[in-house]
Amino acid sequence: MRRQWLVSLFVFTPMVTSLLLWDSSTWAQDYAIRFYGHGVQAPDLDRIKIPVDDPNNNNPGPPVDVGATDFTLEFWVKGSTTENTAPAMTCGSNVNWIFGNILFDRDRFNQDRKFGFSFGNGRAVFGVSGEGTGDFTLCGTSNILDNSWHHVAVQRRRSDGYLWLFVDGALEASADGPDGDISYPDDGVPGNYCGGPCTNSDPYLVIGAEKHDAGASYPSFSGFLDEVRISKVLRYSGNFTPPSGPFVPDGDTVALYHFDEGPAGPCTGTIVDSSGAPGGPSEGQCRYGGSSPAGPVYVSSTPFSSPPPPTCGAMPAVGCAAAPRGSLAIFQSLTNPNRRSFSWQWWTGNATVGDFASPIDGSATYVICLYDFSAGLPVLKLQLAPPSGTTWRMFRGHTYRYADRTGSVQGLRRVMLQGKGVGKGKVAVRASEATLPLPGPASAMQYFAADPQVVVQLVRNGGACWESVFTTPARNDAQRFRSRFAP
Repeated sequence: MRRQWLVSLFVFTPMVTSLLLWDSSTWAQDYAIRFYGHGVQAPDLDRIKIPVDDPNNNNPGPPVDVGATDFTLEFWVKGSTTENTAPAMTCGSNVNWIFGNILFDRDRFNQDRKFGFSFGNGRAVFGVSGEGTGDFTLCGTSNILDNSWHHVAVQRRRSDGYLWLFVDGALEASADGPDGDISYPDDGVPGNYCGGPCTNSDPYLVIGAEKHDAGASYPSFSGFLDEVRISKVLRYSGNFTPPSGPFVPDGDTVALYHFDEGPAGPCTGTIVDSSGAPGGPSEGQCRYGGSSPAGPVYVSSTPFSSPPPPTCGAMPAVGCAAAPRGSLAIFQSLTNPNRRSFSWQWWTGNATVGDFASPIDGSATYVICLYDFSAGLPVLKLQLAPPSGTTWRMFRGHTYRYADRTGSVQGLRRVMLQGKGVGKGKVAVRASEATLPLPGPASAMQYFAADPQVVVQLVRNGGACWESVFTTPARNDAQRFRSRFAP
């Protein structure tokens, strides 16, 4: 199977456009799309499909069917190498890009005239196959799957097949690629390689997955995508400043996807093309599904509007939700510093799953803060931040659970956020062993001063918080602090 990835063309002329402005016509709420990389485990699901041809006639395809002229594909992306484990690619005159974690797939199974984009060892990978003119895989140099948003642009010049790849406005790779037209043929016939004709995967540009579900050797991308713009020109002639807001369409834009349809949650409908290109729109359809967590989903984590992860302040947050029951247990051995543990429970409070939002797709990020009071003044003693992502799982539609048996992040092993409603909400946190950053005892006699209290809070981005206040320790010595309360 030979495949290719969608690209963002590089302007090698004086016409460098700078449409890096906010589009006043965009949706009131800013969203991004989150894929989970199910791939062959969820055939034809967890992806977006955009038609690039009408197989019932020989008419030209919609504007998104690029490749007959110069073109540029650019987008914002966020992901991790933990979720995208494809190895580094050997680049050059080959089709090795098909073995990366695939984000854009405009392949034609075992046929020429195709392209695509993937990631190998966190590096951007752009591939093209001409019509009898060979293949080429172009690779970036920096790891951009570092859980931060990055702008990527790939470009192709039709006259000689030259390719460019930019990351965050810096040129990382360029090369002379295959010549000729690589658009989807207007009379193209899907190959008979998919247990029959490949009509389920062609003629489409597929985003977020390997389009043919050809096997585990061709993994799909797991992560976040926003602001996809496809242009019929080479946009960039040199290093540039990445956009600071959503794109505004112009006469060279052939497809523009803001992914702002929303609401947050499953993407099951139409992906709107905001380009206004003649012959359009080139709209897509979400194919939602896959084992939990299913994708794709709309999320509020975007390159431009995502609130920063919360941190613990010098003073406890105010207005936090209390619960009638709570417990706190801390242990730190005086003889073995690796023996340490932290356990906090907030339960029978009022909390819904919507209050917690989703730590799976990045809509919610959290921090746990512990304050010891001394002479009535709070002192921040502990700050724990469970990372968002697929370490979390949703259970029974109302409970998020974080599980890491290794305790690789600050010793955190389990976090549970149960949002079952009035009187049925629960927060539970457990951490242990050497990576847990406990503060050590306040004195030779007491672990915490507790004068007059110890406060533990869970704080979510956006300001929501939940707290327990402990005023009567059952035990408070140099190794242990234990306290609980209930009606």
